[in-house]
Amino acid sequence: MNRYARNDYASKKQLRSQKRAQARAEAADARKQGLLLGVVITILALLALFIWSQPVHAAVNGTATTGVTGTTLSQSAEETRSPRDGFVGRWYGEQKRAGGKVKRWTVDAFPDGVFRITFRFYEADGAYREQIEVGEWAISGPVYFLSTKGWVDGDTFLKADSSSPELYDAYRIISLEPKLFEYEHFVSGNRYQVRRVNSSFVLPE
Repeated sequence: MNRYARNDYASKKQLRSQKRAQARAEAADARKQGLLLGVVITILALLALFIWSQPVHAAVNGTATTGVTGTTLSQSAEETRSPRDGFVGRWYGEQKRAGGKVKRWTVDAFPDGVFRITFRFYEADGAYREQIEVGEWAISGPVYFLSTKGWVDGDTFLKADSSSPELYDAYRIISLEPKLFEYEHFVSGNRYQVRRVNSSFVLPE
């Protein structure tokens, strides 16, 4: 092999080596770019998952997230409670009657669905008689329902006749707010209004 042939062979061999090295470098770059792209996609996916989960957390925790501005609006406990939860507690009502007579009452609505209503019927001279009813209460949609089970006379419980239709009362809820409850009897059409009082409140003597 003459000198020119050897030089040509060496040049081709060197060119092939350069091409292989270039191919290896391109493959390595491709792997690096693939890894980098995978990292970027993972980060974006986690970010999207985080953003998507905010309304879920907001619903559970009682907050509302705008998603556009990122501003969080907190709801009060009163707003997040159900109507049934909102009714639990003690309420006070009063109605004036003919001849200077007054009817006053307190309603104790317990979380287990039991109620206790203490009525006092006042005469014009201030004397009164008291009647205590107990039973079960419920709220479903726009309906407030009472089922009287009996009366309390001192330490004695007088059981009611559950077959009597007069012991079951259904009312249309007009307004149920944190401090005020207004309702109307479906049959008689009589309207009542009670306001929330603390648990230590008692009817006047």
